Amino acid sequence: MSTVPLLELQHLSGGYEPVQIFRDVDLVIAHGTSTGLFGPNGHGKTTLLRTVSGVIDPWSGNILFEGKQLNRPGERGRRRSRNLNYDVFTRRRMNPKNVARAGLIHVAQGNLLYRELTVRETLGIAPIAARGRGEPGDLTEKALRLFPRLSERMNQKVRFLSGGERQMLSVACGLIAAPRLLILDEPTLGLSPKLRRELADAIQAIKADGVPLIIVDQDVDFLKSLIETLYLFDHGRISGRIERADMPSHEEIMRMLFGEVHS
Repeated sequence: MSTVPLLELQHLSGGYEPVQIFRDVDLVIAHGTSTGLFGPNGHGKTTLLRTVSGVIDPWSGNILFEGKQLNRPGERGRRRSRNLNYDVFTRRRMNPKNVARAGLIHVAQGNLLYRELTVRETLGIAPIAARGRGEPGDLTEKALRLFPRLSERMNQKVRFLSGGERQMLSVACGLIAAPRLLILDEPTLGLSPKLRRELADAIQAIKADGVPLIIVDQDVDFLKSLIETLYLFDHGRISGRIERADMPSHEEIMRMLFGEVHS
């Protein structure tokens, strides 16, 4: 096994101009391991993941994937005018296309799919990110075995799918992109208990197939079944690390984050 980490974040900071959301995040993920992020809503987990995958530029720090730096080094220059769009003149500090082609695949929160495309058309786009890491037909077949319901919906437009089906389609696209690391942001958000179980079984199968995961979810029991290490994320910083063998209950973790709650 390689001694170079699969993913390494070094003093990573970022946010949305002019508000900094997270700062000085250090994180190392080894090959073959899966990691969870847990913390209160609105404390920066999604912004961190969007930065790691290049959707938004980091403000400072480094993102290394298999030893290769994905972002332009150095601190981002300050924007001194509210009336000038600096992005027109400034080169992006990170190219999300290069991130995906490296194999770091991000399934975003809220299944951000093209509503007017069919399931078949949506699945047909996903192999573009794989770039030789797998055979598109084989990857699609594997995804449809995990989510057989999609086979029945191939000619339906995304806007006619249920919330659970859209989430299955989002994860299927992530799998077809042949990830070397798959980021799942709140994959079970808003789903019924039955669909949560179906999706959890599918994600477990993806993990068993050797795909490392970063998962954000608000259900500690769901995370516990999938990860080796859980990081607590609070007010834009990593505030704790827990190995699976020491994983407390959901209620205990909430007490660690918020203290005792008295009614």
